Amino acid sequence: MRSFGIQPATWGAILATVLGGCALLPVTGSFSPVRGPLADLKPTASYPAQMSGVLSGEIRVSLPGDGTCAGPWSLRGSQQQSFDLAADWDQVFGESYYTAHVLGVREFVRTTLNCTAGSVVHTELSNEKNKRGNTWGVAEDDHGNLFKISVYN
Repeated sequence: MRSFGIQPATWGAILATVLGGCALLPVTGSFSPVRGPLADLKPTASYPAQMSGVLSGEIRVSLPGDGTCAGPWSLRGSQQQSFDLAADWDQVFGESYYTAHVLGVREFVRTTLNCTAGSVVHTELSNEKNKRGNTWGVAEDDHGNLFKISVYN
């Protein structure tokens, strides 16, 4: 079938390019303190974050005292890092959440964000159903703060 002299495969390529371009825009999210010194502040703040990329990219958040914290993420890369936040998932989302909703999920990211003030933030994100609006995560910094991560995609 031809439409305006353009092959269907060409229309598919054009559509993929347009939709792919939209996916390259940064996605916003937030790091909300659940435990630790930042959670003890009243009122408790939520810290805006940006995530770029499609299959890989960068996560960036500014935290009090730490400055800008940033690091790479990838669904294609190795998730083998020297930390495991399984207990943090359960603390933030409820008992056995990690085992029931995160363990073995294909859409999983484990990465470390390095902060301009020298701190690190260990971060895990998961999208159990591989659907927009279903990305959650946890993070823990070296000051004893535990964060719930929400991604507004």
